[in-house]
Amino acid sequence: MNSETKQKTQSSVSLAEEILDNGDFGEVRALFAFNSTDTDEEIWIKFRLWSRWYFYKFFKCDDAPFHEEIDKNLIALYRGSTSTFVDIAFRGAAKTTRTKLFVAFVIANDEEHTRRFFKVLSADYGNAKQIVTDIYNLLINRRVQEFYPELFEKTVEKRQETMAVFTTATGVRMQADSVGTDQRGDIQEESRPDFIWFDDFETRKTLRSAVTTQAIWDNMEEARNGLAKGGASLYNCNYLSERGNVHRLVEKHRDATLITPIRQGGKPTWPEAYTVEEIATIEKNAEDFAGEYLCEPSAGADIFFDRATLDRQIKKTPVKVVADFKIFHQYDPSHRYGIGADVAGGVGLDSSTSVVIDFSTIPNRVVATFKSNTIKPDVFGYELIREADMYGRPIIAPENNKFDMCIGVLKAQGYDSIYFTEVKETRAGLAPKIRTFGWNTNSMTKPKMLFELKKAVEDGHLELSDPDLIAELRSYTRDDLMDKDEDVRLTTRHFDILIACAIAYQMRNWSQYRTETAPYQQPEFQRSGLE
Repeated sequence: MNSETKQKTQSSVSLAEEILDNGDFGEVRALFAFNSTDTDEEIWIKFRLWSRWYFYKFFKCDDAPFHEEIDKNLIALYRGSTSTFVDIAFRGAAKTTRTKLFVAFVIANDEEHTRRFFKVLSADYGNAKQIVTDIYNLLINRRVQEFYPELFEKTVEKRQETMAVFTTATGVRMQADSVGTDQRGDIQEESRPDFIWFDDFETRKTLRSAVTTQAIWDNMEEARNGLAKGGASLYNCNYLSERGNVHRLVEKHRDATLITPIRQGGKPTWPEAYTVEEIATIEKNAEDFAGEYLCEPSAGADIFFDRATLDRQIKKTPVKVVADFKIFHQYDPSHRYGIGADVAGGVGLDSSTSVVIDFSTIPNRVVATFKSNTIKPDVFGYELIREADMYGRPIIAPENNKFDMCIGVLKAQGYDSIYFTEVKETRAGLAPKIRTFGWNTNSMTKPKMLFELKKAVEDGHLELSDPDLIAELRSYTRDDLMDKDEDVRLTTRHFDILIACAIAYQMRNWSQYRTETAPYQQPEFQRSGLE
C-alpha cells in the first residue's frame, strides 16, 4: 500500500469511527453498504470495519499481511474480476473463519446482491453443514439483526431455514453439500449456484484411495461446470500431498493460487498469533509439519530426488522445437547417444515421451525431449525414428510393457538399433535364444533404473536441461516408487518424461558411436497429400 492510499485509508477509517460512535441507524447502514460503483479498496475497508464492529471476538490479535491478500482475492472473486481462487494456508491461519465473515458481510451489505446462490462443498458433509449454520448464526446475531431486520423478516413466500440451507428474505440462498455426491446441476439458470465454496475437500482419508480422489475431482469439476453464467469457485484447503487434488489445482490455477506457510525465511508469517517458540513447539508435535504448516507436502523424508541438487540444475530454453520435440543441444557426429521412450495410449491421459542423452559429454546431458498425450502408439514409432535420425540413429529403448505397436513400427521400418534382451529356451536338446525387444519396467528394473538416475543426478554426472523433466524429478516420492501399475485415469500426476529419462540413462552401457547417418525418409502416412 503506497503512502497516498494509506493516508486515504486512514482518513476513511477515522470518518467511519466517528459514524460508528455518533451516527444514527441510517448512517451506520450506509457506512457498510456497497454496490458496483464502489472500488475493491473501498469494499475491503468496509469489510474490515463491519467484521470488527459486529464480531470483535474473532479478532484477538492483529491481522497478518496475508489476510489482506485473502480479503482482496475474495472481493475480486465475488465481483467477477476472477473466476477462481485457490486459498492454501497453514492450519490455524483463520482462512475459513475469515471467509465465513466475508460471506456474511456481502449477504448483508451488497445492495445489488451480485451473488444469489452460495453452495458449500466439503469432504465431510457435516463440515459443510456447520459452515452454513455458522453463517446463518452470524446473520441472526442480535447486533446484526438490529441493523439488518430485513434479512429474515416474514414474507408470503415459503423459504428454507435449516442447518444445511437457508434463504434470506432478500433472495440470497446458501446450501451445504458433500464433494462425495454427484453434482449434476439444475437446467434452469436461476437454480444454478453462482458461487461455490470448496472447503476441506481433501483429507488423509480421501488421499488413501486413488478412486476416491478421482471421484472428488470429477464431482468438483461437475459442480464448477454447473455454475450459473459468470460463476465463481473458491477452494479453501491444506496442501497435504502432491498426489491429490490440491496439487492438481495448484498446477491448473497457478496464477489464481495463494500459498501461505506458517513461516518464511525462518520468520512467522503471522507473528501476532504465532511466535518463533510456538511454531517450534508445533513442529515438534505435528505428524506432518511440512504438509500441514509449511504447505510443502513433499519436503519431508519421502522425497526421492534431492531437491537442493535439482534446484542447482540449469533449466535451459530449447534452441529449437520441432513438432513437440524440444532440442536443447544440437547433434555432434563425434558423440554417442541413447534414446529412452515411455509409450502411452494417445487418448489424452498419460503421455508418450522420449529423452535423448549425450553420453560423450562430462557430465552426460539430456539433449532433447518429446511429450504428447495424443500421439498414437504406432505413430510414436515413426516419431522415434524421426528423432533418432536427428541424432545419428542411436540405440532406442522403448518401454515394452504395453502398446507393442510402437516397437512393431520400428522393426517394420528396419530400424537397426533397438534395445533387446535374450534368454535361452530350455527344451531338451535345443537351446535357441529368444529375443525380446524394448525395455521392460517391472518390480526389479524400476528401482534399479531410478536409483541409478538418482545417483547420477545427485553426483553431478547428468545434466537434465528440460524444466519439465526437472519438475517431475522434484515432485517424485518414495510412494511413487512403490506404486504398481494403476489406471492412469485415477492418478493426479504422471512421471512420463522421468521414466523415459531413466530408461535412456540405462543405455549408457549399450550406446555406440555411429560412423554414418542414414538420410531421414518421411513416412508414407506423413507424405500423403503433400506430393
